[in-house]
Amino acid sequence: MDIYWIKDKKKCGPATVPDVLSLVQMEELTPDTRGWHAGCDQWMPLRELPALADFLQEKEEPVSDAELPPVPEADTGEAPPPGLPEGAVRVYLPSPAVRLLARLVDMALYVLLVFGVIYVRQIPFTPAWLPSSPLMWIGFVVLEGILVASLGTTPGKALLGIRLHCVNGERMTVVRALSRAGLVFIGGMGMMVSLLPLFMMGYSWWMLRSRGITMWDVRCATLPLQFSPTRVIRQVLAVVVVFNCVYLTAHCLQPWLLPMVELVEQQSPEMGKTLRGMLPAETQPAQK
Repeated sequence: MDIYWIKDKKKCGPATVPDVLSLVQMEELTPDTRGWHAGCDQWMPLRELPALADFLQEKEEPVSDAELPPVPEADTGEAPPPGLPEGAVRVYLPSPAVRLLARLVDMALYVLLVFGVIYVRQIPFTPAWLPSSPLMWIGFVVLEGILVASLGTTPGKALLGIRLHCVNGERMTVVRALSRAGLVFIGGMGMMVSLLPLFMMGYSWWMLRSRGITMWDVRCATLPLQFSPTRVIRQVLAVVVVFNCVYLTAHCLQPWLLPMVELVEQQSPEMGKTLRGMLPAETQPAQK
């Protein structure tokens, strides 16, 4: 999301949310500097902009409306003056699609890890370990929190060049990282309960597109940042990782296929019968 602001009675920008937050931290701007982004009807203090309101709560002497230039239009073709001071590090907010892809990579790797252990250790079928069970994902939440606290990223995020940072510049603690992972599991993954994940992912996608930030980043004062735009090769590699994880997981699930179908048959005989017919011959029960 592009943000413009007024400095010395001149329009500056555009810049991203993390860029503007960095300028405020460096005291190049204040929370009451007048700003604007798409969707706003007029110039207003940065702390009141929807994309920044959750981070900027300080109050300072406001600027008179008479000193403000007209609100910028969508595509004027005008080259805006630079908004970042010389030597500032340029950072980017990953797009919703890139963030979703990073999470899919993490989830696929976790599921492969779990069922790889189950396959090697020949653990008997347990419904609580199925991906549709919220209990199965507790380890995912804990593992994500530990990785973010210690490394600032996860395998999926690292693959796509994403690192998590605290907005106020504080160190990422284990408590904050675990809190964020738990909020993502509830608000972003819908606790993997029935169709709730689809609804929560859609809502989170809408919030990210409209406000530039998710509910869990608001609550934990964190931001996922990139120090260079995502390259296509990274996205392709992420898709390859997900597909390979799904393939290997399907192989690890073979000893559980028949018990899983029997569980489905108890709940829906017709669906169970259909699934049983799709099982490989070697997994079918021996005929008496």
